[in-house]
Amino acid sequence: MIDQSLYLWVLILLAFIATDIWRVLGVLLANRITPESLFMKWINAVAYAMVCGVMMLVVVHPAGLVASSSMMARLPAFAVTIGLMLWRGNTLLAVSSGAITFFCLDYFLAS
Repeated sequence: MIDQSLYLWVLILLAFIATDIWRVLGVLLANRITPESLFMKWINAVAYAMVCGVMMLVVVHPAGLVASSSMMARLPAFAVTIGLMLWRGNTLLAVSSGAITFFCLDYFLAS
């Protein structure tokens, strides 16, 4: 039978390999792939799709303290954030404005 601590270390090693192998491959292949290639455009699209999926998960099915807020506070704040990001391209402005919108709406809708 495998010792419990050895089992945990094997799991940590496998998790490290599963996540960091992509970083190592990225470093090794970065010079060989042109940024304008179809492959890089596909990778960029997949990355944006994953970020979008996580953002929608947080907005539609939140966990923790955000779950106690109203959907009517989360959706407009999300729209303000995305709208400002597309319009101005300034991440700090978009995120801070979205957060302020969320806090104000959550405060006034909860009252």
